[in-house]
Amino acid sequence: MTTQPPSRALVREAAGLLLTTLGVLGVLAALSTIHWAAGLSATMGGIFAAGLLATPKADAPPAVHALRVGACLTGYGGLTACAFILSAPLGWIGVALAVAALGWWLSTGETADETAEGA
Repeated sequence: MTTQPPSRALVREAAGLLLTTLGVLGVLAALSTIHWAAGLSATMGGIFAAGLLATPKADAPPAVHALRVGACLTGYGGLTACAFILSAPLGWIGVALAVAALGWWLSTGETADETAEGA
């Protein structure tokens, strides 16, 4: 049985991912020592950003798209919950922003039927 040694690029990438993870955990731990809501808000903001920035291919399985939507909803919901805990008006601002974003998305989005009719 022969095994090939891992390439240097793979080892470098694994080390980079490990250092990135440790750095992010360090920042979250430091923020949590300041106030628990700061660490939780940063975590939820990261989950929300990951959901927004991770764009799967159009032919990806529906589960991948559902995971992205789930990350966005979890992150934004967590941010809004933290805002409510800290100050009720901040929480209501989060709710109002979500409603405004939904209205904007509904008013500007084109469905497949509309694009087929316009062609």
